[in-house]
Amino acid sequence: MSEVLYRKWRPGSLSDLVGQSHIAQTLRQALKSERVSHAYLFCGPRGTGKTSTARILAKALNCLNPSEGDPDNSCAICTSVNEGRSLDLIEIDGASNRRIADIRDLTEKIHYSPTESKFKVYIIDEVHMLTQEAFNALLKTLEEPPPHAVLILATTDVQKVPLTIISRCQRFDFRRISVLDIFQKLQVVCESEEVEIESEALMLIARKSTGSLRDAENLLEQAIVSFEAPITKEHLSDLLNLSDNTQPVELLERVGQRDLKGAFSVLNQIISDGNDARYVHSSLLELIRYVLQKKSGASPDEEYGEALSARLEKVTESISIAELIRVAVILGKVNFQNSINQYLPLELAIAEAIEVRSGDVPITVKSHPGPQAKSKNEVKSVDSSNSVKTADKPAESPARKSTELERKNVPLKPRAAEITNVPVSNSENEIDEKWNELLRELRQVGNRFNIAALLRGSYERKIVGNSLTFIFQHSSHAERLQGEIEDPLVRNQIMDATLKILGTRYDIDITQPENGTSASGRPASQRSHLVRAAQSLGATIIEERNKQT
Repeated sequence: MSEVLYRKWRPGSLSDLVGQSHIAQTLRQALKSERVSHAYLFCGPRGTGKTSTARILAKALNCLNPSEGDPDNSCAICTSVNEGRSLDLIEIDGASNRRIADIRDLTEKIHYSPTESKFKVYIIDEVHMLTQEAFNALLKTLEEPPPHAVLILATTDVQKVPLTIISRCQRFDFRRISVLDIFQKLQVVCESEEVEIESEALMLIARKSTGSLRDAENLLEQAIVSFEAPITKEHLSDLLNLSDNTQPVELLERVGQRDLKGAFSVLNQIISDGNDARYVHSSLLELIRYVLQKKSGASPDEEYGEALSARLEKVTESISIAELIRVAVILGKVNFQNSINQYLPLELAIAEAIEVRSGDVPITVKSHPGPQAKSKNEVKSVDSSNSVKTADKPAESPARKSTELERKNVPLKPRAAEITNVPVSNSENEIDEKWNELLRELRQVGNRFNIAALLRGSYERKIVGNSLTFIFQHSSHAERLQGEIEDPLVRNQIMDATLKILGTRYDIDITQPENGTSASGRPASQRSHLVRAAQSLGATIIEERNKQT
């Protein structure tokens, strides 16, 4: 059985590493100066050379004839490592040896001297899969290993590795390999393997691999066994179920022309061809990136051929940068994960990009919309079916009823105080609508007292000029809040919350009214949130009575 390409072409020295020159240079200097650490942490995406670098480091540490920090790959030790029979190189899979018992076994055997090499090297792959107990058992050994031991940890998810482990290692971050580096490496492989393949097909493989050289070599081998030579770009498109860029370019043209019918015709053709929606989505974003770079005067690194480049040049001239950014933002929010139909999220995004213009105001639907506002002089009484039921009243005389009807039909003359307070009432309605949201924003604010809890003690709040005024019944709440906002940090946090929730950065003012009347001059009964809610629905107060005790 033949050896797969990614194993056959695994780098054997630091000079063979692709796209990780910063790591190769550092390790080479450490080996030349004999300043090698006792523990390393290699982290980065899959297929970027973490395990290969760990093996190269193990060979370089024990090589009998090293050259400029690189192993010679011909001595007995290097040969045994390359053939996988070295007793002094122990590779452990963290996913299947993740228990504390496995790590205890390591910590016991690590003290044994190497059999034939200078150093015993332990490589723990996917170390983030270890349990917390296993990490704890590894701590002491990782901090003070035997002088003959070197530990190399490799992971694709460094966020799951405890900081206590990271701090004891010398960390190296592996980058995603660039498309050009992968393309050049694939060219070398094809020349050595005598594979006839078009350059465009190799470039498609390099882009599809998303920075992973191992994925690129696997795709190349899949193409080699699937098609007769010469392998073309069309072969790769069929193999990977990728659509031709002609359709994404046409789709971008329809979006630029705001042609919804044409865009859906292209999408229907893509669906009929059985192309992958995710690939079409990513192709669209790549095209938008290309057009943005062309429009800004930069030189894009993508190549689309003469015909497609001419069409993209027309798109560049016909669409603005702001529109491109808007479309890119809409497409960037597409989520295929939870969709039953894989094409539906893309279709909705295309429709939104075409139909919703950049200057359109988004429509906000409230959960409890009120009726249309009445004219200023029209008086509407609270309907008995919607009002709070009160104690039964004695029957009124016909004369009194007729008097009340006449009074209801006469337009009321607004008082000066009411005219003055109209803006304040509107502001209060806005605060009432977003009051709970503001309290949620402030629930973590405060030094000694919680600001949200203190604000719940206010029975009225209003906006006067640039100030948000809170009126308290009890002086203790007012004094505590005053003490909190004397801290500039707390005051700024409250003002930032008003900016986020109410849209304006209000200053904070605290008032304690006297004689049961607020600073606005309104009676106490009108300060009830139930009364204000009824007024917002069009009700008008006809009469006020004091509660009989």
